[in-house]
Amino acid sequence: MRLGVFQSGGMGAYIQYLVSNLGQVGHQVDIYTRVHHGNEEKIVTINQNIKVIHYSVNIKNHQSGLTEFTQRMITRIKKEKIQYDLLHCHYYFSGMIGLEMSKILNIPNVVNFHTTSAAKEKYLGIKDEVRKKMEFEVVRETDAIIVNTDLEKNELVENYQADPKKVYIVSPGVDHTLFKKKDQHLARKKLRLPFNKKIILFIGRIDPVKGLRYLVDAVVMLSLRYSSFAKNFRLIIIGGDNKNPSFWKNQEVAGIQKNIISHNLQCCIKFIGSCSHKILPYYYNASDIVVMPSLYESFGLVVVEAMACESCILASKVGGLKYLIQDGINGILFESGNVVQLYQKLYLLISNKKIRLKLGRNAGNSSQRYCWKYQTKKIIKIYQKLL
Repeated sequence: MRLGVFQSGGMGAYIQYLVSNLGQVGHQVDIYTRVHHGNEEKIVTINQNIKVIHYSVNIKNHQSGLTEFTQRMITRIKKEKIQYDLLHCHYYFSGMIGLEMSKILNIPNVVNFHTTSAAKEKYLGIKDEVRKKMEFEVVRETDAIIVNTDLEKNELVENYQADPKKVYIVSPGVDHTLFKKKDQHLARKKLRLPFNKKIILFIGRIDPVKGLRYLVDAVVMLSLRYSSFAKNFRLIIIGGDNKNPSFWKNQEVAGIQKNIISHNLQCCIKFIGSCSHKILPYYYNASDIVVMPSLYESFGLVVVEAMACESCILASKVGGLKYLIQDGINGILFESGNVVQLYQKLYLLISNKKIRLKLGRNAGNSSQRYCWKYQTKKIIKIYQKLL
C-alpha cells in the first residue's frame, strides 16, 4: 500500500526503513500484516532476507480477529518449521498478537505503539476504552517498548504505569541517500510546477489529527487579506487516494474541499494524492515552506525528511515535533489549532527568503542526528539484550 493512503502513513515508513536496514545487515525478517485492500492473500518476497505475509482477517471484531490472525501465523510457522528469535510488533492490535505468540513460541516480544488511545483522548477527545484496555495489557506483559521521545516514555509511565526500565527511546531515522538537498528550479521542472509561485507543501494522511483544515483556513485568510498572495501561491497536498471516489466523500476531505471552493481557490490548492517515496524529495525541494499543522504527532517523520532536504519548516508545537524543531533556529513552531498564529507565521516566512534559507540550512544540519543506519543499530542492541 502506498504511504498516505487510507491509514497508511508514518508507521508504514518506519517499518519499511527499519526492516530494510535489518535485512541489509543480514537479519531475516518476516512481516505479518493484514490485507488492506481487496481480498488477495499473498506472500511477497522482497529479497533473500525479507518477506511480507498478508492475511485477510476481520479486525473490527477484536477478539475473533486476534484469534484468527494468531492461528494463521501458528499454522504457517508449524508447516514451514520456522524458528523465530524475537517478535517486534507495531501498534496495539499487533502488540496483542505478539503477547500470545510470545507465549506460544517462548521468545521475547518488543512493541512500538506509535500512538496511544490516551494520547488521542487527550489531544482529540476520542475515547476508546476497548483499545485502552488492550494497551494496558500490552504495556504490562511485553518484554520491551520502543518509543521515539522522552515525551512518549513519560506518557506511557504516567498513563499506563509502564515500567521505565523496559521503555527504550530510539528516534526514527531518515534515508539521507534519498532525502537530500536538490536544486529548487530543477525539482520544479521535474514536477512541472510553476517557477514564479510560492509553494507551500503538506504531506500526510487526510485525517483530522493532521490538522490540514487549519492550514487551509490560514491560506484562505492570507488570500483574503493579501491580493498579491492570492495570485502567487500554490498549496500542494500530498496524501490520500484522490483517484478513489470514496476519498472525496470522506468527511474531512469534503469539509476542506467545500472551504476551498467557497473561496474560489481550486486553482491554487491542489490534492494530488499519495506519491512514491522516490518522488517526495523533489516535492520537499520544490517547496518554499513545508507545513505540519498536526494536533498530535508521536514523532513526525515528515519533518525529518524535510529537514534532510533543507526545507523551511513550519510545524505545530506538539508531541515529537517540539523535540525536532528548535523554534527560530531550524524551523518555526506555532500553537496547535491556532489559525491566526499559523497565518501570521506563514506570511512571515513567505515574505522573507533570507529567513527561509537560514532555517533550511540549520534543518539540514539537524537532520544528521537522525539516520536509519545508526538508529537500527540501537534497536538491534535492544534485541540482543532480550535474547
